Amino acid sequence: MDGSSVMIWVNGKETLDINVMDRGLQYGDGCFTTVFLNDSAPMDWPLHLERLRLSTTRLHIPFDNWSLLEYWVKNACSKVDEARLVLKIVITRGKGGRGYSPNGCNDPSVIISLSAFPDHYDCWQSKGIRLELLNTKLGLSPLAGLKHLNRLEQVMAKSELDALDAEDGVLCDINGFMIETSASNLFWRKGNRIFTPTLKYSGVEGIMKQKVVLAAEEEGLSVEEVLHKPESLLDADEIFITNTLMGLVPVNQFVTHRLKNRDALKKINKRLGTC
Repeated sequence: MDGSSVMIWVNGKETLDINVMDRGLQYGDGCFTTVFLNDSAPMDWPLHLERLRLSTTRLHIPFDNWSLLEYWVKNACSKVDEARLVLKIVITRGKGGRGYSPNGCNDPSVIISLSAFPDHYDCWQSKGIRLELLNTKLGLSPLAGLKHLNRLEQVMAKSELDALDAEDGVLCDINGFMIETSASNLFWRKGNRIFTPTLKYSGVEGIMKQKVVLAAEEEGLSVEEVLHKPESLLDADEIFITNTLMGLVPVNQFVTHRLKNRDALKKINKRLGTC
C-alpha cells in the first residue's frame, strides 16, 4: 500500500460512501482511535478498545456491539500483508436530522480505514526533531482527554506548523499552559523528575502516554502531571514526544534550547521493548 492509497470500510462494507447527514460529518459527533498495525496485528488493541468504550460512553453514543467491531477489524487486517500499516477506527452517532439534538439517532456508524505507515517517523526516532512554540491555542473543554472528531484546533496548528522549519510544535491552552504538540503527548525531564502536562482541561490522553508513564515508573522514574508554561522546556535536560505510531521521539531543539541527553527515553524504550 503506497502513501496515497487507503482502504475503507463503512459498517463492515468496503466503500467510500457515507450518508451526507451522518453526524460525524455534520457536527464532528463521534470519536476515533489510531492503531499501529504490525504484521496484520493491531498493537495494544485492548487499550484502543477501552478508549473507544470510554469515549462512546462519555459522548452518550449508543454503540455496544463490540464483538462485531472486532470482527470488522479482524476482517480488515486480513486483507493486507504489509509489515506496518495505520488502522483508524471512527465511531459516529450515525445519520440524523437537522439540528444538534441527538434524539432519535440510535444507529451509529463505524468507519475503519487502512493506510500506509508514515515512514518519516523512523528518521524522527533515530535523529530527533526540532520543536517550535505554536501560536495556536487550545480551548478548555469538558471533553478533555477524549479523541473526539472535533480536530479543528489541530488542523490550525498543522497549518501554522507548515510555515515553520520544524517537525512539530508545542500547543498551549488559552491560559498559556502547555498541553501537547500538534499530534502527540509531551514529556520533559529535569534532573531525576519527568514531567508531562495535565490533560484535565484540554488535550488528548494518548495510548502511548499511558504506556510511557507505566514504563517510567517501572524503571524507578517518577512522572508528574503538571500545569507549566513553555519556559520550563527552556531549562529541561531532556524532551521527548510520543504517540501510538511514532513511539518515543527525542527532541534535539526547542526554540533556541538545544538538547542532547536521551537518558530517560532510552530507559523507557528499553522497558517498552522497542530498542
